[in-house]
Amino acid sequence: MKTNQLVHNQLRFYCDINLDLDQNIELPKNIVHQVYTVLKKRVGDHIYLFNGSNKEYKIELCEVTKSKITGYVDQFIDYNGELDTNIYLYQSLVEHTRMELIIQKCTELGVKNIYPVISNKCKIKSFSESKRERWNNIIKESSEQSFRSKIMKLDNIINFKDACINAIGLKIFCNEYETDFHLNKINTSYLKENNISDISIFVGPVSGYDQSEILHAQEKDMISVSLGKRVLRTETAAIASVSNIVNQIS
Repeated sequence: MKTNQLVHNQLRFYCDINLDLDQNIELPKNIVHQVYTVLKKRVGDHIYLFNGSNKEYKIELCEVTKSKITGYVDQFIDYNGELDTNIYLYQSLVEHTRMELIIQKCTELGVKNIYPVISNKCKIKSFSESKRERWNNIIKESSEQSFRSKIMKLDNIINFKDACINAIGLKIFCNEYETDFHLNKINTSYLKENNISDISIFVGPVSGYDQSEILHAQEKDMISVSLGKRVLRTETAAIASVSNIVNQIS
């Protein structure tokens, strides 16, 4: 059985601790509930942990109670579930349920960082620490489910002009008014010819970018792209644009 097939048949959890072969560990409380109550694992059973080191650690459970689970690292497997090209999503802030969908799906697709952006037409311009905690939990759970090796980073809020300065690599600006250049033109050949290793994707808010932002993006040499004839919801635009790029680089 190939390594990726072996890993994908296992139950895995993200655990932000250093791990090594034969190391004894006590599982964090949030994992204890899932392993004991939900999965009903018992002494002698196995789970897998990952910590962002491109390894999957097989843990044999030694003590299993409702409040405490211990085990040891029985073996580890080299595994890289990340994309070879870094994708950064600059997503204008939208209503929280829409933002959660974008975060969940873009985590699954392999986005490295997501930047919440304040653009001129944003109706929402901030979010609470409790909301950040919830979004980070969505990222963690989506990373576990989709067999990523690292956790996508949710960055701090940034305004549109600073985002344009901050963006690196190939800068893609999703523009509903674009008619000449479709995102499909950024294909595998284009990426190889231009030796692209980083891609920044900009997606506007519910009402789109205003004219001053479109002009500013042009001044910053961003590539204005169309996603087709239809006007997409912002969450659809984010998922579609990232999916298109992932399909070209995978």
